[in-house]
Amino acid sequence: MSALRNTSTQFSDKLKSQYLRKSVGLSRRSSSSASNHGHHTAPRNEPLGKQLYITLALFPLSIGIYTLSRPDANGKPSTITRYIDSFSHYNEEWSKRNLLHTKAIEQAAYDRNLFHGSSPPKKVINLRFPEYARLVLVATFHDILTTTRIFNTGSPFNVVAGQGPQDMDVLVAHYTSLNAEEEKRKRKVMASRASET
Repeated sequence: MSALRNTSTQFSDKLKSQYLRKSVGLSRRSSSSASNHGHHTAPRNEPLGKQLYITLALFPLSIGIYTLSRPDANGKPSTITRYIDSFSHYNEEWSKRNLLHTKAIEQAAYDRNLFHGSSPPKKVINLRFPEYARLVLVATFHDILTTTRIFNTGSPFNVVAGQGPQDMDVLVAHYTSLNAEEEKRKRKVMASRASET
């Protein structure tokens, strides 16, 4: 296989070289023998550039800024210091604004804590969608809402008859009554404990 490949490569190289010789002709030979070209252009004068002038301008400018930053012979603050101090009233305004904002936040937090436990919690939970129902399960040691279950979720399209959304009012009423009974039982237990002490 290698011998065939080498032979085919040699043959294609021969064809390429013959084709190039015929197509290029004499112009290739004459251009390859040319060894002469024109004279170089004369050198140009290069300017010093902007950098030099900027550097030279920075020296007197820095001396002027240094002079303006020094206090007067009478002890009066410099021009630059007085210019910077002209913006100090913004600091005072910002500190007043921040103080008012902090007081408003503290008052809102105080009011929230004051009225947070004043009203008894609502027994009815307003639901955004009728598909959602909240089951209130009272744990044995804690009075917390432990689970939230979602009923009737799914697409309203292509539903098999009898398998679509169901009316959850009966279920909600059932768990509301269970919750009310549990609350009554807890009140009785608390009343009996209070009467014992």
